[in-house]
Amino acid sequence: MGPLLSRTRQIAELDVEPLLRLRLLSESLLTIIFRRLDHIWVYEHDYRSLSGAELKTLLGQRSEFEELISGLLAEAVGQGTFRALPPRLATLQFLNLHNHTYQWVNPDGQWDATFLAREYCVTLFRGFGAPDHALPRVEEQAEAFKRDRPGMPLDPEAAWEPHATD
Repeated sequence: MGPLLSRTRQIAELDVEPLLRLRLLSESLLTIIFRRLDHIWVYEHDYRSLSGAELKTLLGQRSEFEELISGLLAEAVGQGTFRALPPRLATLQFLNLHNHTYQWVNPDGQWDATFLAREYCVTLFRGFGAPDHALPRVEEQAEAFKRDRPGMPLDPEAAWEPHATD
C-alpha cells in the first residue's frame, strides 16, 4: 500500500480535472498490480490475518486510499461530470473494477496497464453505452419478467421451476 498511497496522494493533488486524475490513478493502480502481482495476491487473500499495529497501519492506509478516490469521484459529481450516486458505491465500483484484475491478468499477455486503464476508465466514465432511453424500459421489462415468472427466482440457491416459455 505504501507506494500506491504515495502516488495516489500525488495524483490527487494535481491541478487538473478529476477525470484526468482518476485516469492517472487507474493506470498507477494497474501498474502496481502488474509489477507486484505476487504481493497483490497475498495482500488480497491474507491481510485479514494481520493483527495489532500491522493491521491498524494497513487499514489506515487503505482507508486513506479509498478517501482519496471518493474525493476525486465527488469532485467529478460536483462539477456535473458524473451523475450523482452514493459516494461509497462509486468508490467500490472503481475499486472492484481494478482490484480483481490480479486474478486473471497475465503481465506478459496482450494487455498492459495503460490499455486496461484506458478501457476501465471508458467503462467507468461512460458505462457500457446503453442509451438513456433504454434504461427505464429494461427496468420495466425486468420487473415484468420477475412478476410473470415467479417460479424462476434470481436467488442462485433457490429452486427453479422452469416455465413453459423459459
